[in-house]
Amino acid sequence: MYLEKLELIDIGPIEHLNLQCQFSDDGNPKPVILVGTNGSGKSLAIAHVVNSLISAQGKIFEDSDVDTGKVYKLRHPHYIRHGATYSIGKLHFSDGFFVSEIQLAKPKSEYQDPQPEYSRWEEIQDAETSHYHTNFAERSPDLKNALNRASHLFFPPNRFEEPAWLNEQNLRNKVNYPELKFFTTHSNRPVVNYAPLRELQNWLLDLIYDSYAVESTQQNIGRGGPATEILNQIEGILRTLFGKSGQIRWRVGVRNRRKVGVSINGELITNNLFGLSTGQTALLDLFLTIVRDFDLSQRSMDYFGRIQGIVIVDEIDLHLHADLQHDVLPCLIRLFPGVQFILTTHAPLFLIGMEKVFTANGIQLVELPSGQEIEVERFSEFDAAFEYMKQSARFEENVKKRIKESQKPILYLEGDTDLDYINKAAEFLKKKELLDKFELVAAGGCPYLDKLWNTYRKKLADSIKQKWILLYDCDAKKSDENVKNLIRRGIPKQDHKICSGIENLFPDETIQRARNHSEAFVDVEGERTDFVGGVETPYPEQWKVNKDQKRNLCNWLTNCGQASDFSNFSLIFDILEEVLDTNGEQSKNHKMG
Repeated sequence: MYLEKLELIDIGPIEHLNLQCQFSDDGNPKPVILVGTNGSGKSLAIAHVVNSLISAQGKIFEDSDVDTGKVYKLRHPHYIRHGATYSIGKLHFSDGFFVSEIQLAKPKSEYQDPQPEYSRWEEIQDAETSHYHTNFAERSPDLKNALNRASHLFFPPNRFEEPAWLNEQNLRNKVNYPELKFFTTHSNRPVVNYAPLRELQNWLLDLIYDSYAVESTQQNIGRGGPATEILNQIEGILRTLFGKSGQIRWRVGVRNRRKVGVSINGELITNNLFGLSTGQTALLDLFLTIVRDFDLSQRSMDYFGRIQGIVIVDEIDLHLHADLQHDVLPCLIRLFPGVQFILTTHAPLFLIGMEKVFTANGIQLVELPSGQEIEVERFSEFDAAFEYMKQSARFEENVKKRIKESQKPILYLEGDTDLDYINKAAEFLKKKELLDKFELVAAGGCPYLDKLWNTYRKKLADSIKQKWILLYDCDAKKSDENVKNLIRRGIPKQDHKICSGIENLFPDETIQRARNHSEAFVDVEGERTDFVGGVETPYPEQWKVNKDQKRNLCNWLTNCGQASDFSNFSLIFDILEEVLDTNGEQSKNHKMG
């Protein structure tokens, strides 16, 4: 069972989210990643999906995550968006399953007109303020089959394993093979998972015993069988997690104090899974739980591609160091192509890693509360920052050096192509004399500018003797602000088909000429019309500079461009003239630090 559509209306900060989940040509679901600042509604959005899965589980099994007749997610008018009189949630899953709910700010009898967004308005009693409907119960045989044949898991943000150094009673490490209830009314498969490593350890011991003792005896020629196949697949997770290749050997502790350890090519990785770092443990918990849950479905699993279902993780980057976010986690997700991952994150490095592994078209990135799908390119500057953070000492040295040596105002730009474009525009627009008054620095990305701003705006602004202008591209959406000689400005956005980067300043006619020279310069998503639920939604043609061709496009425009192509760059020179004006701060009425 997959999520196909999530629609939320006036819930928390979300005015309208209409998420249409995408699938690749081979039918596998694309990872869905929700991003946004704290309080943007990410957890509220996934709570609706989790609640639906637990509701489905409760219709079939007695060991649901919540008591019979109870709910996982509270339905309360407090979550109605400020200023609205009701909130609506609609979810559509594959195989025709659906869930819908409405919360009212007052009893239904006090509403004069029916609410057209909610098709079951007539079923709500006059005194009620809440309504919930699903077709799970009426299709229980189909639902049971769907639940039994797939994994549906949720990892909340408060998941955490106790570290190995914590003093605990030895009995807690005693081997305890799984005791499952094999009744049709029990699934033995909870949706919500907080700290599953002890159960995973017991399950691994079970697999190791079956593989090395039972299956090797049955085959008489080495190991082979269901447990061995699962262990072979798990070894792929371990190689990816630890970044090593070669033969894996499982290490099992002494009787009555069983612990599971691992060595790769004779090198001991750990003699106790509980001794791994918090980040490594978090990844083991996540991906081994997926495998274990599917193993409990009693379906055969000779490779991870057979695993299907929905895995929801709130704060996927929790406890993870930058290299685990950027390098390891995306590769682990790729091992499970049939799983629909629905994730929230605050980590741009994770997003960049996902794009590298899946490509930009292989993931869905949705920004809340707007619900708009955005490009990972918006975060791509963090890739440079990732490498740059490793040299933070050099960064501090470089900044201090500029403070001492600076005689001119410094204009910090996001990238080196920005520098080339502005120099060329100065020639065409007769602004060379103005530009020569500044020292131009290509910062290497938006995070570099952010680091300067955040480092110096509060306590160190007095140390800057010359003006520093941090000039952001239009898509960074930064407000203009002055803190003494530290000045932040954003390039005004133009109504052009390219809507991000400094290239937004070029007219569509200019970009079309560049496309005529080389189609590789610009990626084009054609104009289209979607029909969803009988509603027609038009989407205009969209252009985007191919990130691998950004330098080539710059070279062509600076070599073949005309003065008219660079006319909008006058906006930048207006900014430079304004910041040189000693009265500019008062005339522009900018926010002062």
